[in-house]
Amino acid sequence: MSRRDRKGDRLPPFVPLLKATLASPAWRAMSHGARSLYVSLKARYNSGQHNNGRVFVSQRTASQEIGSSYAEIARWFRELQYYGFLVQTKGGSLGLNGKGTAPHWRLTECGYMNDPPTRDFGRWDGTKFKDCVSRRRRSKKQNPVAENRNTPLRNPVTPPLRKTVTPLGTSVTENRNMVEAYSVPENRNISSIPLPSAERDLWQHLDIPACLRRRV
Repeated sequence: MSRRDRKGDRLPPFVPLLKATLASPAWRAMSHGARSLYVSLKARYNSGQHNNGRVFVSQRTASQEIGSSYAEIARWFRELQYYGFLVQTKGGSLGLNGKGTAPHWRLTECGYMNDPPTRDFGRWDGTKFKDCVSRRRRSKKQNPVAENRNTPLRNPVTPPLRKTVTPLGTSVTENRNMVEAYSVPENRNISSIPLPSAERDLWQHLDIPACLRRRV
């Protein structure tokens, strides 16, 4: 067979999927949406241009190609990172022209620069992917409470009155309307000097009334 006949056997542009990648446990554990998104990214990889690390696809374009919502596309990006098929090399940003740029990715089954493929998905530990981000968003949206300005205000809660124990053992409920007892000012003019012990014994021995003690 001549070379001209062999040229007709050439395949048109296609997306190469390595059999070793398809046979890996991580690939089989992934969802069908994550696999479809990976095929969409692999279609933008060009080994001749060495664009691994600069492969990107926007959520809008991926949503149109796969036929899914933006939320599902974002979830599948996280799933591909979890299983080790993608590594983000550049985050999304807003360009100088006002147009946003999608994140850039490195396919781990392909070589990057002068480095060989890392194949991070081969080190998967067997733990299934659980999207915690979507659960947080759902929990915030569930049971929304709308503010109603027509509802009456809640009655203030009055704290219970305290009970004080009297010397006799009975409990008396505190009365907040009672006026505090008057305090008698101290009279500093009254002498508080005690009598000598000998003089005190003398008055007791003579049995003299107290009104006459100072006169004696």
